Amino acid sequence: TTVLTLPPGLQDSGRDDGVAALGLDLVIMLGALPPPRARVASWTRHGIWRLSYSDIAVSTSRYAGFWEVYQREDHTTVKLWRVGASTEEDVLLDQRSFNTEVFWLKNQTRAFSLGNFMVYDALLALARARPGAAPPGMQIMSGQRRDDPAEWDSAAYIARQAWLMTDLIVRRVMGRNVRWRIGMFASTRQQAVVSEAKVLQPPKGRFFADPFVYMRGENPYIFFEDYDFHSRKGTISVATYENGAFQLLGTALNLPYHLSFPYIFEYEGVTYMVPETCGNRSIELWKCTEFPLKWELDLTLMTDVSAVDTIIFKRGEYWWLLTNIDRTDGQNHCDELFAFFADSPRSSHWTPHACNPIVRNPMRARNAGIVVSPGGEVIRCAQYQGFCHYGKGVSLNRIEELSPSTYVETDGEIHYAGFLKKRHASMHHWHHQGGHTVFDFAYME
Repeated sequence: TTVLTLPPGLQDSGRDDGVAALGLDLVIMLGALPPPRARVASWTRHGIWRLSYSDIAVSTSRYAGFWEVYQREDHTTVKLWRVGASTEEDVLLDQRSFNTEVFWLKNQTRAFSLGNFMVYDALLALARARPGAAPPGMQIMSGQRRDDPAEWDSAAYIARQAWLMTDLIVRRVMGRNVRWRIGMFASTRQQAVVSEAKVLQPPKGRFFADPFVYMRGENPYIFFEDYDFHSRKGTISVATYENGAFQLLGTALNLPYHLSFPYIFEYEGVTYMVPETCGNRSIELWKCTEFPLKWELDLTLMTDVSAVDTIIFKRGEYWWLLTNIDRTDGQNHCDELFAFFADSPRSSHWTPHACNPIVRNPMRARNAGIVVSPGGEVIRCAQYQGFCHYGKGVSLNRIEELSPSTYVETDGEIHYAGFLKKRHASMHHWHHQGGHTVFDFAYME
């Protein structure tokens, strides 16, 4: 790797000629774009790449991520450009976003980190001689050009942050929590009919979330995260619904680490569960030995990985594993979705999808459940996060094409929990099976 420091304006024509003579494949511009563009763009076979955090014409990243926090935007955007000989010839190679952090400098650090991964993924695609995934629909455009913040803007930012932190402190002192509970209704429809939903209420000091319904005979069994605020750890509990009422059956899994998202499926007549075991840095497959409360570890599908909300299903000739992986080890699992495939769901060797991450958009990346029709149609449910608002909404997205080298899904409408008419109304999970739909919802108490 050659690192060169170029003089302002490229006045040193000898240095300019020297760069061109190197026969470089690619140049990654780390600082401001020096004129003249036409000479810069002719240096390499694959052009000049440059990250931007606002607009490609902005010469500094000093204030990257500031305005998104200041204006309480849900997402912050980073773009990777191939610089052309003129502004009309600039090509947007990739555009990704992440959920805006509460503080500016943390938001800026995440923007820089995401930019690094964007360059890494683009280089990997280039090395494999395949085109990278297209920018995801250009749906999030928070990266428009903005002026540098003035002194007044900085003072206003401090005041707004002080108000926000005061609100968060008051919540904690008063013991106010966002408590999740589960709704269920019998329906062949995929849309929620709130008036028909029966509610499974958690006891004081706990919340119920991430429900999956599993039919055994004529009875629906609901597996869900049972979170205890005191221990700050989740277990997997089970309930059923009979004679117009929910009945809690007990705990299916209680391990030393946090558990949630108990995805259930069948394979060769055996019932399996893939709970979220991110706290153990693993993806684990559990086998049911006595339904519904006795389970044993069958095998570990992946190790040393920070992954959440894993779903496994058969499509075509392969079994597919879709999961949300945090590559920064910063507990940020909402921005990217990864796919892997194998011949069996009990495989410990899963092949990565050629276009990983297959979804690079925090509006739709994080899994929120799944709906599989009898005909094999797969609807991937996805979470939508807001600024300081986990679980702002859910979308239902149809998987149109899935192969080892392609992934196409149709974006569904985002559904919000406005029906609650309460502060911090939230929903972030959806599952349908056997004529029953389960979902979770929450609000500030």
